[in-house]
Amino acid sequence: MAETETAGQGPCSRCTEAEAENETETEAESEAAGMALSGDGWAQESLEDVLLTADACAFGDQTTERSVNPQVSRASEMQPDKAVCADLHTAHAPVVALSGFAAGDRKVFSGSAVEGRGRRRGRAYAGEDSAGADSFWPRTGRTETGADPLRGDKPEKLPGRSTGTNGGRLLRTAAVPQDLAEALAPVAHLWTGLTRLSTVKWLAKAVRAELLRLSGIVGPELALRALAARLTRRLDRQGPHAVRQLVGWLLHRGLPQRSGCWSFLCDDGYRMDTGDPCESCACLIDDRRSMRRSIAATVDVQLGTASPRLRLAEVERRLREAHHAKAAAGQALRRERDTQNQAQDQKQDQDLRRRQELAAAEAAHAAMACRECGLPDAAGECPVCAFRKRTDDLIGQAVDLVVALRVDSLDLRAVAEMTSQVEQDTRTVIEHAHARAQTSDSSADPGVRAHEVQQLAAKLLHQRQCQALQRLAESEPAREAADRAYQAVLGRTHWHATAGTRREAAEKAAVSARHRVARELLKEFLADLALARANLAGPPKRVPWRERLAELAR
Repeated sequence: MAETETAGQGPCSRCTEAEAENETETEAESEAAGMALSGDGWAQESLEDVLLTADACAFGDQTTERSVNPQVSRASEMQPDKAVCADLHTAHAPVVALSGFAAGDRKVFSGSAVEGRGRRRGRAYAGEDSAGADSFWPRTGRTETGADPLRGDKPEKLPGRSTGTNGGRLLRTAAVPQDLAEALAPVAHLWTGLTRLSTVKWLAKAVRAELLRLSGIVGPELALRALAARLTRRLDRQGPHAVRQLVGWLLHRGLPQRSGCWSFLCDDGYRMDTGDPCESCACLIDDRRSMRRSIAATVDVQLGTASPRLRLAEVERRLREAHHAKAAAGQALRRERDTQNQAQDQKQDQDLRRRQELAAAEAAHAAMACRECGLPDAAGECPVCAFRKRTDDLIGQAVDLVVALRVDSLDLRAVAEMTSQVEQDTRTVIEHAHARAQTSDSSADPGVRAHEVQQLAAKLLHQRQCQALQRLAESEPAREAADRAYQAVLGRTHWHATAGTRREAAEKAAVSARHRVARELLKEFLADLALARANLAGPPKRVPWRERLAELAR
């Protein structure tokens, strides 16, 4: 009853006096400092000033020495004429003037010296934790009791930046990337619900990967439209069930292609290039319907007297069996193809290993040093040694031509002496010819000089072959063969129309027979010389096939 009467008579006298004293002290302090940090409806005071000027607040009453009145209002003692008032109650602390600015408005911390004067920090105000009318930051969340949190209280939710609110909390929204605006148009309203930048980038990367795959199928110009149509169909199939998790829905339902047939252009029964219904899917559906009609007709014939329910159950059973048989056949075919592919893969792996082994062998052979001079990385034989070896072979053939025509092959001693003498003379001839061919512009490289000597040896061999064939063509066996060939052609009167053409043909046949006999004689002489040298050297050394094959491979 006393509280009701007090509410009707007006505010507490103690509170009114404390407000008056606070205003007076604030004005005096501002004038003494020379800086008026106050305005219409606000005043900058620090927490220390509030505590010092509080005579009977709860904080000051906890001190050991009491220099002020007790923590009750003595209304009857201070104002005897106003005996009718509320009962003794707790005295209020001086009220701090409310201010329109908060720490969040100025982007500074509470009590910052930005708005202070001298070395004193700016004063804190009641309601500083809440934003002003023009503040960018929203009010913090409510405490568990439902009231606005005081300084130091932890709100339930932290504020965030956004253009919209959700239960008093601003949400951070994400815009659809410009290059994906057309493809993600069906889910643009869901994309704005993503609040993490890392999630946005990762999901956009997955969408771009799917667009790249579609570009290889329908082209870059139709990929965006095809993906947008796919997302539209998938959203329509959601029906009344809304999409709550966009990331999972896109990765598992929205982005994957679902082909209902063998065509790689099919997606949910529609062609991605034209947007028309897929003809292959329609063909498969017709096949299934035809199978169902066929099975139903068979069941009607076999179970015509049964009830419709039994016939329907039998149709469904046979359809399942046909479906399982078709699936088993397809699985068997896939296994057979996998087996063939596996065999082909094994063969390709074997070929790859064989090529790798050959490449490794070639690399090892190329790294071998020269067997003659020891030059590294010469594949077993350097160019200089190869030219010299070829030159020795050519010189040996040239020597054999001379020895085969001048010495009896049965006289082994004469063969050896003639071979040594002719070989020495041949090398001397080649050296003199090479010395005469040298000029001031000739290269001093050993490889080039060895190649020039090889060319001279080949030229000398060709000259001796021509001379040997010419001498053998003039021999008695060659003349006899030429005469027989001449007479044989002249006797074939039915082959030629006139005597002149018949005589020309006979002369050509005689020359051909002469050279043929000369080549055969030279081959016989060289074979006899090789046999004589073999007898002179003794029995040949037996070489294993492995070494012979290695020598032939080189």
